[in-house]
Formats: sequence, structure tokens, C-alpha cells
Amino acid sequence: MATPVPPPVTTVNTPLGGGGGTMKQAPTNLPLREVPGSYGLPYLGALKDRWDFFYLQGDEAFFQTRKDKFKSTVVRANMPPAWPWTDPKCVMLLDQKSYSSVFDYKVVDKTDTFAGTFMPSVKYTGGLRMCAYLDPSEERHAALKSFCFEVMKMGASRWMPEFHKQMTAAFATWERNIGKQGSADFKAVCADVMFKTLIKSLMNVDLDTVPEAERPSSGELTAWVGLQLLPVVGPGIFPWPIDDLIFHALPFSHVFTQSGYDKMVKFVHKYAAESLDVSQKFNVSREDAAHNLIFFTGLNALGGFAIFLPTIIQLVGASAPLQAELRVEIREAVKANGGLNMKAMQAMPLVESTVYEVMRFKPAVPYQYARAKEDFILESHDAAYRIKKGELLGGVAPFVLRDPAIFKDPATFNPKRFMGKEGKDLLHYHIWSNGRQSEDSSVNSKQCAAKDLVPFIGRLLLAELLIKYDSFSLADKPSGSFSALSPATS
Repeated sequence: MATPVPPPVTTVNTPLGGGGGTMKQAPTNLPLREVPGSYGLPYLGALKDRWDFFYLQGDEAFFQTRKDKFKSTVVRANMPPAWPWTDPKCVMLLDQKSYSSVFDYKVVDKTDTFAGTFMPSVKYTGGLRMCAYLDPSEERHAALKSFCFEVMKMGASRWMPEFHKQMTAAFATWERNIGKQGSADFKAVCADVMFKTLIKSLMNVDLDTVPEAERPSSGELTAWVGLQLLPVVGPGIFPWPIDDLIFHALPFSHVFTQSGYDKMVKFVHKYAAESLDVSQKFNVSREDAAHNLIFFTGLNALGGFAIFLPTIIQLVGASAPLQAELRVEIREAVKANGGLNMKAMQAMPLVESTVYEVMRFKPAVPYQYARAKEDFILESHDAAYRIKKGELLGGVAPFVLRDPAIFKDPATFNPKRFMGKEGKDLLHYHIWSNGRQSEDSSVNSKQCAAKDLVPFIGRLLLAELLIKYDSFSLADKPSGSFSALSPATS
């Protein structure tokens, strides 16, 4: 278990008057430093950092070397894609205390910072800026996020039965593939499971009843998501100079995924009328609602689950003793509560803690950005830094969620970390959702609207698996593939 939890981290984030004027030191007991690091020569420095980030060092070493060199958890770095027509300069935040500024809306603005130093063309999304790119101060933001909350509320009763239905089909597929090939790809099947679950839960549409010619696929939506984010995420499949030239030198045109996206738009307008109808309640046009519903489903949800759920399988699959403990807890809760229902789910503290620890240990969303809207003083644990109006700030979740000032043995995967009172208190520092897990998402914040749903689906995945199977084993390759599924014996 963690050491006694320190008091809640807060940041001074003291405005320094007007922005751009004479900077005065805010009251603080910490030494005032200039943010260390250099951006290098125009474009060449950014290009060098891009190569280091993706190829020569890798993202983790990219930040660790700067942290070690400057003995600071607040450092300057050029962030990808580092194109000549974009500004790659960022102040990167590697600790809990400084990171909190990224969601301090008194001093930062979130306009068009969802993907960091660039924004994909709005041609990907019907010519509209999606809710994810809006600052909470924009009127459209409150309307669209309210629409999102309402759609999720409407589908609340559909998540568990639909996920169970899709997992039951997935079990048959995995078992068949293990029998034929000796292994089963979790990721590919999981993408289809979540796509169908999302469509049913958010749009109340059973995809199996839709004519095949009109039916969108998880592959089409995944490609649409991936092409938008390729400049900042990878993929690293060719020798690095060639890979960089292909995937990072220029943005990808929306035309490569336009046909699949157009099919999705037509599908939503034709079959998701129940969800679109509620948009009028918030003065959101049906067209705006349709594109945002696709974005919620594809980029916010499916894209995240495609990383998060396989990570659960990878980490839990590596420990037979953990699987045994989880299996006992799950089956006892199900038996005591008459089936896999909400009461049973609430009686699984180890399952809940395990999922939160997966999200801490390998966060699916590694970066969160915001731009300073005025001059202010930002504090880390051991220093204060001058931040100027207009500077882009970037929180690095893999470092923030392994902050040794907060988490005991932060580099160790500890499934019981979030159990008990101390564990619950630690949720204040769990910031995977662009906000604290201990706080509620609202229309006035950029915290993920599904901050509670996402870990719930992770818990549901473990429950479904360990009710059906006594244990599961992973194949040596690729990560996230089953080599064996042992049928339940009790």
C-alpha cells in the first residue's frame, strides 16, 4: 500500500497582472527559476527534438534526460509534429504540482490544444471544430458537453447488457482461434466489441440489424482516428528516416478516410435519431450533434479503449496470482448479489483498484495541453517558474502518475494501491482524464465526460473474463494476444 497520502497538491498559479507587462514575483517560499532548456535553432531544433522523441531516444527517455540534465520537473521542449508552419515550443510538466495548472482555467485556455502543438484539419469533421477543441469559455462547449452527458445518461442501462452480449461472441471467437492457430488476437476482436457496445449504448442501434451496405465498421472509424493523430503518435514501422518522412513530415489528407466517415455520418443521421433528437434541448443543430457524436464515439471513446483494454489484459495476464485473487473476488460478489449487476460491481474493490492502477501505470492518454492566458507563477514541488502569456503547457501523464512525491514505489505495478481509505485518497492524484478522478466532470471543465464510465468498462472486462475463465495466458507475441483461456471449473 501507499505511504500516508500527503495533503492535496495545489498550485499557486498566481496571475502576474495583465499579461505581457512587467512580471512581478508572486508570494511563494520556493526559489524562483526560469524554465530550463532550449528550443534550439529555428526548425532545426524542433526537427532534432522530433527525431529524439520518436526514434533516437523514445518518448520516455526524451523527458527523462531533460529532467536529469536540468534537475527540474518543468522543462522546455519542442513537441511533434514540429512542422515549419506550427509552433512546437512547449513547457512540459513532469510532476503532480505543476501539472495541475493544465486544468486551472483561471490561468489557462484550452482552445485547439487537444492534440498539442497542432490541430487536424476540420475537414475530418465536416468543417466543424469538435467539442474537444473548444475552451470551456466558448458557448458551444457547454452546449455540446451537455449533449454528450445527456446521450450517456440515456444509454446508461444499455452498457452492461450490450458489453456482455459482445463479450460472449468474443469468447467464442477467441476459443476458436486458439484451437486453430494456437493464439487469439485480443486487440482486433476487442475493437469490434467496443465499437458495437458504443453504437448500441450511445445511439441505441444494434449494428447487426443494419444492412451491410449501410453498416460502418470499427476499422473505418479507427483509421479515421489514426490518420488525424499520426503526426504525434507514430507508428514507427519503417527505418526511422523513412518513417519520419512518411508519417511526420506532412499532415495526412482527410480524403484517405472520407468515404468511411461519410458512411458513418449517413448512418448516424438515419439510425441514431433518438440521440440526435435531444440535441435540440441544448440548442445544438442536428448536423453539429451528428459530427460530435461520431467524434465522441470514435476519437474520445474507441481510440482510448483500443489502448486501455489491451493494457489491462497485458498487465493482469502477466500475473497468475493476481488473476486468482480477482477471480475469487469477482465470483463471490456475483454469487452474493444474484449475478453480474451494479451491486456486484460495487463489491469488487480489488478489481476497481487494479483497473485504476493500470490507468496509472500505463496511461492511455499520455499528454494534456493548455495555453497560458496570462503571465503567472507556476510551482513544482521544489521550485517556482515564470510562465508567460501565450506559452503552451504540456502535462506528461506517465511521469505525473509516477511522481515519487505522491506514489510509493511509483515504477511498480501494485494492483492494491487504490484500496482502502489511503487508496481512495490517492484518487485525488489520478489525473488520467484531464482532471482529478476525485472530482466530477462538468460543462465548465475539459475533464473527460466518461471519467467514471471508462474505468467501469475496464472492471467489467475483468469480471466477464474471470467469470467465464479460471485464468488466461498471454502469447509471446503480439502483446495483448491470448495463448490459453482456461474454462471455469467452479
